Amino acid sequence: MKLPDFVLVGFAVIFMVFFYGKVLWSPNDSMFSHSGDGIKNYFTYAYHIAHNSNATNFDGMNYPFGESYLYTDCHPVFAYAFRAISNVVPIVQTHSVGLLNGVLLLSMFLTFLFMHLLLLELKFLRWFSVLFSITIAVLSPQLFRLDGHLALSYSVAIPLSWWLLLRCLRAGQKKVQQARSIAIMMLNNLFWLFIHAYLGVIVLSFLLCMVFLNFLSQGKTGQKRWHHAGLLLTICAPIALFLIHENTIDLHENRTDNPSGFFLHNAELDDVFIPHDRPFRPFFDQLTGNIIKQKWEARGYVGLANSLLFLIGLLTALIALFRKKLRPHLWDFFDHGLVNVALLASILVLLFALAIPFRQFPDLLEMVPVLKQFRATGRFVWPFYFAFSVFSGYVFQRLTLILLNRSRFAGVSFIALVFLVTFAEGAVGHHHMSHRISSQKNVFLPEHLSPGFQALLDQIDSEQYQAIISFPFFYNGSESFSRPRDELAVTNSLIVAYHTGLPCVSTNLTRTSVDESKKIVQFLSPGYYPKNIQADLTDNRPFLVVKTGTNFTTYEKAIIEKAEPIDFADGLGIMRLSKEALFENEGPVIWARFEADSSQLNQRNGYFLSDTCSVLYHDGFENQDSPLPFAGNGGYHGLKKGENKLAIFAANTFLKDRDYDVSIWMHNGEKDALNLWFRFLIEEYDAPSNQWFRTPFFPEFSEVIYGDWSLVEGSFRVHDPANVVQIVTRGKANSKATFNADELLIKDKGVKVFKLLDDEQTLFYNNHRIQSPR
Repeated sequence: MKLPDFVLVGFAVIFMVFFYGKVLWSPNDSMFSHSGDGIKNYFTYAYHIAHNSNATNFDGMNYPFGESYLYTDCHPVFAYAFRAISNVVPIVQTHSVGLLNGVLLLSMFLTFLFMHLLLLELKFLRWFSVLFSITIAVLSPQLFRLDGHLALSYSVAIPLSWWLLLRCLRAGQKKVQQARSIAIMMLNNLFWLFIHAYLGVIVLSFLLCMVFLNFLSQGKTGQKRWHHAGLLLTICAPIALFLIHENTIDLHENRTDNPSGFFLHNAELDDVFIPHDRPFRPFFDQLTGNIIKQKWEARGYVGLANSLLFLIGLLTALIALFRKKLRPHLWDFFDHGLVNVALLASILVLLFALAIPFRQFPDLLEMVPVLKQFRATGRFVWPFYFAFSVFSGYVFQRLTLILLNRSRFAGVSFIALVFLVTFAEGAVGHHHMSHRISSQKNVFLPEHLSPGFQALLDQIDSEQYQAIISFPFFYNGSESFSRPRDELAVTNSLIVAYHTGLPCVSTNLTRTSVDESKKIVQFLSPGYYPKNIQADLTDNRPFLVVKTGTNFTTYEKAIIEKAEPIDFADGLGIMRLSKEALFENEGPVIWARFEADSSQLNQRNGYFLSDTCSVLYHDGFENQDSPLPFAGNGGYHGLKKGENKLAIFAANTFLKDRDYDVSIWMHNGEKDALNLWFRFLIEEYDAPSNQWFRTPFFPEFSEVIYGDWSLVEGSFRVHDPANVVQIVTRGKANSKATFNADELLIKDKGVKVFKLLDDEQTLFYNNHRIQSPR
């Protein structure tokens, strides 16, 4: 090591201690996030180590099915290894969070070092390498994943992989050295796939483009062709091994192959070249009138100095089109072959981040459906960040040397300004991030919970329960059958689950089995509908109910009322719910109440009403042909895409300041029948203001599932009774599914509606069908 190397290591150590010393001093005391994806990712990792009964199928959520550990963001390679080590060294279980925190911060430290090694491999002068290693590491956009998407925060991944590829490309290596370099490269690529498949694919796409472009520029001879084939193997073999492992261990069938969101989180050039924070963002906001809207998922800001270089280079290139004498001077800065290859490779990856050409030609996506799995293509800006920063560093080095030959003061001032401006921009992000991650305690340690929370945990005997049911109930996974996520409910449930070792029925994962999600969401359906999940629950012990707050749906309240309270503290309640009570059929009770009260109910066109009703509208679509009616002989049949008009109501049908209940049965048995931004809408057009007023409902959130039908329900209030109101559905223009619906009911909110059907063997109750108990 030489003096510049010692300076870099010393600077990196001081930097880490200055910003993250509090966490480094006691890494197990901190948890970088208590909510959202942050606590979920800590939970899947820590629960796998401490409680999982299976090495590759995660037990902690999606009970009773669990989930493949590759789909849980649990840092699979660490979760697997630490789980095995904890059997011999138990302290690993209690310090799993600290170990992960340490690894995450170690990655940040190693980014300084491997950037330095990378720049030296690219023949940067050593002192310049130190300066640019610091600025590139400090400004890395992956920093902002540290309090949420933990497994995506490894900023060392791209510099390390790039450096290893350059070592493989070294000329004059002996065959043994080449084989060793290729083997290390292959292990590195496999490692990142098993840290997070998304991160692995980002790294490998960059490497693949570099290998391909390097082959085009240099791989002419037979020997070099074989060498590039070996490099290609280091990329393809890890992907193949990962997919083989995934298919071998995956116990879950029917995952969606058409997830939503490909066009939601694409990058734009302002995400790369415009600052997103102080010290310069306020200036841009003032300059543009706050019109710049950037996407968090696409953060890849290269720094003000690099952005100015890009702008000046672009202007110079435009001028060079008309001034030939300028062209040789411009090309002088593109004389480094390996840097050029990396820059061009990163631009190819950047095109995918920008969703080019898919935004321009959306039908192309249907030709390569596997690409739909990438729901945040903006993350693919990261290779461009590193490659363009390296290219800019090379140009700044050239410019500085030119200036030094003319004036030492000018050269030193120029490179000092570039360094200080870029470092200042990056330091702002570390200031904010270090404060956030060091101020949150590790809630998987009992001593960091409130006394009330600890008292609740002390009353739970895990052996008495089979699993946790959370209210408000949440389910995030397959997209086909879901329930909205209440952040506090998620946090409380995962904390209780970790400390008790009990799995959660509720789920906050991605791409879970469609069939499993349907069964689990059906937990909420009334007991008079058959629930297929009963066959999967072989454990007869009761459930532990974890209740957060007081805002529950009607169906959640019905289940909570069946549970026995244990204790309540800090807005959190725990209850005992027997398996028998959970699946109890309330149908006979509703029948009995109807029969007892029927003589006192209001009658209207064959319906029995619990109160007066300004609007009672029930359409069974009996006059329309349908291959899939829910009841009777008719039903609404159409295409999911575009608009379906289910009903139109004349002006003054609805009263002002009156709430109404609406419900309709929709067929869910077809692939992607009710998801992918499919909406059920109450619409009214207000001519005086020239505005549309809409009340949307998302069918995928339905709590009532009866076989292949979902009851979509909600409440609405019209803006102006004088407006015409229509009931419609809207789906994406590229949807291929059909749409089948039946039994549209609209009534005054809170009014109970009954009707006897099928020779009085079926009771119509608020659009439900309850079979006679006799």
